[in-house]
Amino acid sequence: MRVVEGTPQEIVEYERLAAGSVSQTASAVDAAPSPDEATETEADDEAPTLSGSAPLAPADHVALMQFIYGRAGKNDERTVLTERFVMRLLQEEDVVVAFGRSSKTFDGLADYLMIRDDGPQRYGAVAYLRPGNGGMTVRLSPDDLERLGQKDNPRVQYRNVVPSDPYKINCPLADEEAFDLALDLVRAALNVVRSE
Repeated sequence: MRVVEGTPQEIVEYERLAAGSVSQTASAVDAAPSPDEATETEADDEAPTLSGSAPLAPADHVALMQFIYGRAGKNDERTVLTERFVMRLLQEEDVVVAFGRSSKTFDGLADYLMIRDDGPQRYGAVAYLRPGNGGMTVRLSPDDLERLGQKDNPRVQYRNVVPSDPYKINCPLADEEAFDLALDLVRAALNVVRSE
């Protein structure tokens, strides 16, 4: 298990340097703006990520829980759903969960987690998750939702963003049904980036 944090571009650069030529061929990250572009900053050192390819080490689990509960809002249910959501993704999917970075916070971390495919990085995060409110922004389009049969789901919110922004869908972790839907949406986003 490796722990790295940073922007998608920083993480790709780290992986390229760490893995040598293995990830050099797949290190092109698209230039689409992330939902948190204003809070992303330069990397100081290697930044921790949590990979689902192995069980979480105790220190990694503590770091993740400190991040989630340290940035939790006043809604305890959403905080618990956020914790369960991240842990379930790490257990069931080949994903990497990375801490966002910010120069405006005491610890250098932003208020979101990035969920990425654990394979070759052609794209940034497939989803951004904010522990403060349980908000999740997913790299899916309205057409993707229609294919999933979720176009008219009341738990889905469409973002009013420029056409080139691939993060067009929000799905707040408000209750158990939203939790299940969010898992399905992240899995669909993973399938999209893995097939491109």
